[in-house]
Amino acid sequence: MTYTKPMPHFDLVDHPTSETIKMLTGLLERITKANDQLFATHAESHRKSKSALLSYNCFHARSIPTIDIHSYLVRILKYCPCSNECFLSLLVYFDRMSRKSVGLRIDSFNIHRLIISGVMLASKFFSDVFYTNARYAKVNSSFVIEKPVGK
Repeated sequence: MTYTKPMPHFDLVDHPTSETIKMLTGLLERITKANDQLFATHAESHRKSKSALLSYNCFHARSIPTIDIHSYLVRILKYCPCSNECFLSLLVYFDRMSRKSVGLRIDSFNIHRLIISGVMLASKFFSDVFYTNARYAKVNSSFVIEKPVGK
């Protein structure tokens, strides 16, 4: 008779959100770094051929925010607490958006805005009680101040 170990049980509800954030950070950092490198290669080849670069989307920031992804996710958890489901749903949202949108590239210029938008949507979907859009905007904008275009 052979003994087989039972599969470890993963309970999403009781799993520490801080551990979920660490896991999510690793995945999102790999995605953004890969796309940053891919875009740099793409931009260099277009520069040589003098053709236009890829267009930007509405989530594209003027500069890369100074806060890293992990600190940003911890900040969101601190000021707009939500469940593991909200954070993990980001992966589903990003996967679906990447498949459906030809021009969307998840990179260092848009990851923070995509994260806050995704957490806000997931929180409203999964939770009975959620924060206002203004609160999410404040959590996002309090560390990045961009000058208006033309000023």
